[in-house]
Parts: sequence; C-alpha cells; structure tokens
Amino acid sequence: MSKISGWVPCREPTALVDQCLHWNKGRFYEILWEYTLTPATLRERNASGWLYYENNHPAGFALGRWHELRRWWHFEELWGPCEGSSELPSRIGKQDRWRAQQFHRLLRQLRPRSLIRAAVDNPFGNIIAREVGAQWCGGYLLATRRLSRKLTVRVPAGFKLRRFRKGDEKDMSRIHHAAFHIPHPPREYLDWATKPNCRTTIAVLQEVAVGFLTAEKRHDGSYGDFNIAVEPKFHRRGLGSALMETGLNDLIEMGCETAVADYWLQNAKVQALNRKYGFRIVRAYNHYETRATRQPSDIRDC
Repeated sequence: MSKISGWVPCREPTALVDQCLHWNKGRFYEILWEYTLTPATLRERNASGWLYYENNHPAGFALGRWHELRRWWHFEELWGPCEGSSELPSRIGKQDRWRAQQFHRLLRQLRPRSLIRAAVDNPFGNIIAREVGAQWCGGYLLATRRLSRKLTVRVPAGFKLRRFRKGDEKDMSRIHHAAFHIPHPPREYLDWATKPNCRTTIAVLQEVAVGFLTAEKRHDGSYGDFNIAVEPKFHRRGLGSALMETGLNDLIEMGCETAVADYWLQNAKVQALNRKYGFRIVRAYNHYETRATRQPSDIRDC
C-alpha cells in the first residue's frame, strides 16, 4: 500500500473545525467572518477543506471557498509543518519548497485565480504563498475592545443620525464604494441591514445620506462587529466618531461583550478611529494573490 503525500479533500466539517482550533490554539481568529467556528458555519458558507499528508500522516490543512463576486478562490486558512521562517529576511528550507510544489498541484485543480490569507504567525502559510508565486496584496488587522458602559453620542452640527429605511441600501452601496473603492450591490446591504441581529444607522445632511454604520451581533452572541463608511468629502468632521459611538452602544444593547474591528493595514483613517475608541490589535494577516500559472521551481526566491 503506497503512502499518502499531498492534499486530500476533506468532507467532514467536524475534522476541519478541529484542525482550525488546533492550529489557532490560544490565538484570536476570524474565519468565514466568525470568531468561533462550528461545523454549521462551514456548511452555511459553502466552505471546502483539504487535509495535508506527509508519509501517510496528516500534517496540515487548508480551508477556503469560492468567491462568486470576485471570481477567485479564497483560502482563509493554510497551515502545516515548516522548516523556515516568514520573518524578514525569510528563511526557506528544502522541504518547504517541496511542500510548495504539493500545494501548487492543488491550485492547478481549482480555478485560476486565488487569494491566500496567512496570519503573520503562520510561517507555513506565508512561505507557501510566496513560493507558488503569489504576490502580497495587503495586510489585514483584527482588533478588539471590551464593551461595558454606553457612550455619549456627539453628532456634529448640521448632521443627523437615523435608523435604516428601505431604499437606503442604494446610498450605502454608493458611500462604501466612494470610501473604499470596493463595489457591493445594494441588495447585499439590504439583506445585511434588515437581519434581526443587525442595527444600521444612517448619517444624513439635509436629508441626503452621507455615511452609515451597521452593527452586527455574531452567532455566538458575545462578539459583535460593524461596517462603517463615510463619504470622503465629509471626513474629519466628527461623523465617523458619532457613528462609532452609536454602533458600540447598539452592540451593548444587543448583549455583546466584545467589539471586533477588522480593517486593512493601509487604511490609516480607520486605524486612527479604532485607536481613538480603545481597540487593540490582536492578530495580523497577510493577503497574497496568485493566478497559479507558474511552477514553484520557476519562481525567484523571496
């Protein structure tokens, strides 16, 4: 009987959850937009997983899903043994290059464009991503803040805050695209804003929507997070602070104990706002993009 080496599909959600908990042990994580992972979450999000074997022994795993809007395969978790280090300057062992070849074979079986996410404390994920020719395309931060007392909401002069009304989803789509240059159709904001575990606040100026915040209580109940956006021409007016104060109060009213902020490393304005309200960074991720068109042996060393 030949020994198994390489990546094998795993159709047991419980086994994938066990792998996630094992490799992320003692660390705060966000997987599939949740902070506690269950088999039900994997099924709801149509996630797929693979187990990695070396000499017939399970040695790691990968977890991801197909992103229809972006048209790429998003690997949210990629863990395994590693000889080298992802610290700069990076160190790569001979066995690491062989492992990269194994993962490249998996990529070739999937759609051509992939996004790989790897926590900075995950040398396997970072080294494998670089070795298969993926290009770094951004850093991603997780920050948390304990929730206790409600805040006093200070609305800047001339602006008003009100709750979501049907039709606001069009303005939310427009505002988010103007602020972050990332398109999302209005129907996504309508679905999100009208969920029973969400509360959405709209900032208006002369009855025109210019900002919003949606606060969401996550599945496990103790965590809550939010999506905030303000039209760029109204930045530095105190509007983001007013929305943040309202959103944190909403999370407290919904029974959340901890607020989570997730944002791109390059977004200095969001970082400053989160620091202002006491968020502390607890985990950092790298994102890499690849089209999986080259063999690892053809790629220049990092």
